[in-house]
Order: sequence, then structure tokens, then C-alpha cells
Amino acid sequence: MKTKSITSAQLAELQNCLQRINDILGLSITISDVHTTHHSSACSRKRIAPRVTNATFTYRWLATASHRITMLYQYLLRAQWIAADTNPDDFLAIFSGQPSTTRVKWIEKQSYLYYFIRRAVDKELIYIPNKRKIWQVTESHFIDGYNRPFYEIRKQKVPKTAIPTIEKMLEILLPST
Repeated sequence: MKTKSITSAQLAELQNCLQRINDILGLSITISDVHTTHHSSACSRKRIAPRVTNATFTYRWLATASHRITMLYQYLLRAQWIAADTNPDDFLAIFSGQPSTTRVKWIEKQSYLYYFIRRAVDKELIYIPNKRKIWQVTESHFIDGYNRPFYEIRKQKVPKTAIPTIEKMLEILLPST
């Protein structure tokens, strides 16, 4: 019998899918018997599938200025930072504070998403759910242009050229502007 080996990225995606199924079913099964073969090359590195959560961010002024999230959504569409087929309700769900499985396709650089979320939390425009981590929520609700989940987004660097644009986007979320 001929065996096929899978890459660590493929394994991570399978683990991610299994985790989502387990979350839906309410099970807590872990994969502990999986053995992988790693090649010693600079290109192959182990990726650990992020733990997926249904928790979402809470926009600070959701009750009084939820239209600001819609304005941000429209700005991101025009800038082509999110996919053109993104449903506005899905985008709003990520900042509603309510459990959601929605995912938005972020088609711009991963570092732009990193900086946007980091600054939104720093400025207290959005809040992180209790007992959740900022990047766990981000990786659970944003995917790249190829429908792949983001991994280790916390390791991104600040995108110096995009800072003014991202800061302008964050101003959209302020109810007084």
C-alpha cells in the first residue's frame, strides 16, 4: 500500500476543520496521535492550527452608532481590502459581541489587518470578549484571499506605508466625526 504524506499546512487545515466540527457539536476532542514527518529545509515550518472561537469583538458604540461599522465596511470595500462579495451583515457580526461563525475575506496584506485590529483595541474602539485573545478572535473571523485562515497574525510587523490609511479608517468608528 502506497502512503501519501501531507504537508504541515494541510495538516493544520485538517485540524482546523476538525476543531470547527467539534465546536459545532460541542465536543472536546484533540488530535494527539498524529505523527508528521518534517523535512529540514528553510521552507518547511510547523504551523499550529488556531483554536477557532465563535466569540466576536464588541464595537464600543454599537448601541448608539452601529452605522459606523457599516461606513467602515463601505470604506474597506472601496479600498478593496475586503472581498467585493462580503455581506454587510457578516461584517457587522464580527463587531456585534454576539457569537458568530461568519468569516470575512481580507484580501489586503495580513499586516494591515494586524495593525487595524491592534489599533482599534488600543484606542478602545472594540473590546475583546472575556477569556478570549485578540488574535484568536481575529483568526477565527478573517480569511485570506485564497479562503485560508490566517496563522500567527500577532507576529506581523507594523505596515508603515499603510498607517495613515488605517488611522483614517479608525476615525470612521468614532461617533463624533
